[in-house]
Amino acid sequence: MSTPRTTNPVPSWIENPYPRLEHSLVEFPAKHILLVTINRPEFMNCLPVEATIELGALWKWYDAEPELRCAVFTGAGEKAFCAGMDLKQRLDIIKTNNVAHEYPQGGFGGMTNRTGKKPIIIACNGHAHGGGFEIVLNSDVIFASPNATFCLPEVLRGVSALAGALPRAMLLFGNHRTMDLILTGRRMPAKEALEWGLLKEIVPQERLLERAIAYAQEVAANSPDAVIISRLGAREVWETGVSRATMRGQELYAEAMLRSKNAAEGLAAYREKRNPKWLPSYL
Repeated sequence: MSTPRTTNPVPSWIENPYPRLEHSLVEFPAKHILLVTINRPEFMNCLPVEATIELGALWKWYDAEPELRCAVFTGAGEKAFCAGMDLKQRLDIIKTNNVAHEYPQGGFGGMTNRTGKKPIIIACNGHAHGGGFEIVLNSDVIFASPNATFCLPEVLRGVSALAGALPRAMLLFGNHRTMDLILTGRRMPAKEALEWGLLKEIVPQERLLERAIAYAQEVAANSPDAVIISRLGAREVWETGVSRATMRGQELYAEAMLRSKNAAEGLAAYREKRNPKWLPSYL
């Protein structure tokens, strides 16, 4: 088992202090490189709302910090990169009738609808499920360990992946592969994700972070202005289509979904470790 790391001192070449973080760790493994680790391994690195707000502020700080050129994003432990939203907290929010709980502009984890300026490399050290997979889908380059799996299990919980994954998956994988994933909630293993073009490489767990950081250094060795402009230029058509589709999904469906009895039932069944008892749909 890996030992959770502790945040290392901020180097002198960082101009401004990064935002306060309770649920993630920040490190600077090399000049120009930011390493961010979700530090909730006992909860499969799922993110409560507070963690998403923290990360949203952190990615904005990263984009504004002059000497940072590339980031690596991973999770603590060897089981999960991010198991998505803290569904138990989400159920509690639904019960209070406060459905609109503000996420940052970048979406879940500050990333699912982030455009940003600078690249973020994923070192997917295990499961990337739900919102965790949505983060992966909107990252720039992905490395994964052999035990990594990817899935959108929302249909199993009575909800939907409306943070950006549905249109992004459609653009990346095509109609039929996307429907296979989103209508069943099945887990896609790392080998299949590589075959589908999602992953750059599958790397043994013990070398995963080292490989991702080395790759980030390759990116950081290039002109930072050219990297920013090239990235944004390539994403332009992606953002024009995906962002609007995400907004439409949230505008048309999100509140009705979260207020439905089946959403409450799906989340309650998850918490109580039982099979859900679905009710007729009146959407």
